[in-house]
Amino acid sequence: MADDSRSGQRGGERPQAFALLDESNDAATRLEGVEALGNPSSSMTGSERRIVDQLLRVVLTDDDPRVRAEAIDALYFHGDRYIEELVSRIAAAVRRRDDAADPRTVFARWLTSDQAAYRMVGATGLGAVGPSDMRGASDAASTSVSASSSNAGSSDTTGQPDPTERLREAFDDGDARVQARAVRSYATLGGERIAPIRTLLQASNALVRRAGVEALVSIGTPDATDLLATAADDGGNRLRKTVVERLHGLDRPASAEILLDAVRDPSPAVRRAAAASLARLVAEGGAVRGRDVRERLLADRSGRRSAGGDGSDGGDGGDDPAVTRLLYEVASDDRSDRVTPPTERHAMWLCCELIAHEEGGSGPGDGAVPRLLDALAHDDPYVADIAAAYLPRLDAPDLARAVRALAGDDEADPDARERARSVLKRLKRQTAASAADRSIEYVYVRRPADYTEKHGE
Repeated sequence: MADDSRSGQRGGERPQAFALLDESNDAATRLEGVEALGNPSSSMTGSERRIVDQLLRVVLTDDDPRVRAEAIDALYFHGDRYIEELVSRIAAAVRRRDDAADPRTVFARWLTSDQAAYRMVGATGLGAVGPSDMRGASDAASTSVSASSSNAGSSDTTGQPDPTERLREAFDDGDARVQARAVRSYATLGGERIAPIRTLLQASNALVRRAGVEALVSIGTPDATDLLATAADDGGNRLRKTVVERLHGLDRPASAEILLDAVRDPSPAVRRAAAASLARLVAEGGAVRGRDVRERLLADRSGRRSAGGDGSDGGDGGDDPAVTRLLYEVASDDRSDRVTPPTERHAMWLCCELIAHEEGGSGPGDGAVPRLLDALAHDDPYVADIAAAYLPRLDAPDLARAVRALAGDDEADPDARERARSVLKRLKRQTAASAADRSIEYVYVRRPADYTEKHGE
C-alpha cells in the first residue's frame, strides 16, 4: 500500500481505512475499510466530513453490493442527515444520465432488496425526491447507481402501484429504520389512510413509534388527530410522551385540547412534555391564542376547586399548582430542539398569569416569589422582563423585602439586580388603590410578543 495509508502524518494523511477502500483491493479488503469507517476510533485523523465523502463514494461507485450496503450502514452511524444526502446524490446521478428518468424508479427497486440498508435508502428516497409518475419513467439501469440497485434486488417497475402503496407494505418491514422512514415518506407523499399507522404506534421500537406519531401530525386530518388524541389518553407512558412532544407541530385547536388534558397526566414526564409542547404551540402556531389557553387553565383550576379539589393539580403544595410549576420549568429550560426562545417566553407568561390570578391575585404561594426573582437573571432578557413585570402584581408577604435583598446583593447577577431595583421602584409607587396602574401593567404583559415589539427584536 502507498505511504499515505499511514495515519498521524503531517498534512492530514488519510487513515489506513481510507487506503483499504482503494478500488484495486478485493471486496473483502474494501469491506474491512468501510466497517472501520463506520466505527471510527479517536486515533483516526480523518474528519467526519472526509469519512462521509469516502462512504458516499463507495455507495455510488463500488461494484460489490455487500460493500455498498455496509457503507450505507456506516453513513447511518454518522447521522441521519447523511442518508438524506445520499438520497439527493442518487437522484442527481439518475437525472444526469437521463433528464426524463425518475429517481423513484431506483428507490422503488431498492425497497425490494433483501438487504435492510438498501430498503432504508429506498424508503427515504421515495418520499424525498418529489411527486412524479413512476409508471412513465425511463429505466436508468445504465447508470452506476442503477447498476447498484440491480445488485440490491431489482424488479420491473412497469405498472407498479403508486409509491404510497409500496411504502405501506414497508410498514411491516423487519428493520425498524425501514419502517420509520417508510411511514414518514408515506405522509410526505400525501398518504392519508390511518389504519396502517395505528399498529406502528404500538411498536416496541421507539424510532418506529416516533415516526408513526410524526406521520399522523404531518397528515393532520380529523382521523389522524383523533388517533393522536386516543394515543395521548389511552397509550402507554412512552407513547403518550411521544405524542405530546410532537403535537406542537399540528397547529389545530384540537392539539391544544389534547395538551391541556395531558398537563395533568399521571406521568411526570408526560406532564412536562405536554407543558413544553403547549407553550410552543401557542408561540409558533396561528390557530391557538395564548389568552384562550390561559382562560382554559384558569377555568380548569376553578372547576377543580368547585369540585372539592385543593387546586394542586397533583403537585406537592396546594398553593403552588403543578401546572404553574411545569410552565416555570419550561421557561427555565436550558434550551433544546423542543424548547425554543419563544416557547420559554410564552411559558413564563402563562406561568405568571396563573400566579397572578391565584385567589384573585392574592396569596400566590410561598414558591412564586423566589421563582420569579430567580427568573430575573434568565439568559433571555424578555423572559426576565416578563417576570419583573409581574412581581409588583403579587400580593405576597415580604415581597418588598425579598426584592430589596436581591437588589442589594453584590454577588447577584447584575441584570437581575437592575431589574430588582426597577421592581422596587414600582412597588414604592404602588398602593392598594392603584387599579389604573395595574390595568396598564396588565396590557403591557398581555402577550410575550409585546416585549419583542417594544425592543425591536
